[in-house]
Amino acid sequence: MWPAVLLFILLIVGTIGYTIYGYRRHLESTTGQKIDLKERPNSALLIIDLQEDFTRATGKNAYNPDLVAKTISAINDLVTLANQNGHPVISVRQTFSGWYMNLLVKLFNEGRGGPKSKGLDIDTRLDGDIDHDIVKSCADAFREPELEKALAQQKVGKLTIVGLDGNYCVNSTINAALNRGYDVAFSDAATLAINPSNWNKAKSHLLARGARDITSGNVATGQPEKMAQG
Repeated sequence: MWPAVLLFILLIVGTIGYTIYGYRRHLESTTGQKIDLKERPNSALLIIDLQEDFTRATGKNAYNPDLVAKTISAINDLVTLANQNGHPVISVRQTFSGWYMNLLVKLFNEGRGGPKSKGLDIDTRLDGDIDHDIVKSCADAFREPELEKALAQQKVGKLTIVGLDGNYCVNSTINAALNRGYDVAFSDAATLAINPSNWNKAKSHLLARGARDITSGNVATGQPEKMAQG
């Protein structure tokens, strides 16, 4: 009797521990090799996880539809600016990998972002030209070698990173870019966050690390035109 109870308890504790470890690893920002900004003068717009699974979701963990529409409009403005200046626009889309991660996604988030989902495509309200489309499996887009390869080929050293969620994939990718020495900007108006309070804390941390908020031409943290310079 007791050995079976003990085994059950150990199994539960192990499962919880493995889940916490996997969650933290999923959100962890990588470091990577430092870039030389003198050799990377160009700019790019990076759009994170603007997929129908997330933007058109309803019910639990869904964004306010009016806020989604407003955010996509702000992203479209940045896409137009990038297209006009000949700067690459890169879309990064989430597709979770691994049976355990997808089990958790199915149980707690209705399978959104899973490989069998029908909502993995970019939201059709996104206008303008997309130069690169990259699929990632973790929060940090820099875990996908294809991203750094595209940025190196275009000699990109300045990144504007927007999309969703501000507390997770956007935050993780911005920190990874800062770890590599990129000149990084983000736009609060072009970023969705389920938990605005946590996003405010994340923004403060990002600003302290040197990222700039280009929302509404904020003169304290940079202007939208700076995204297009280079």
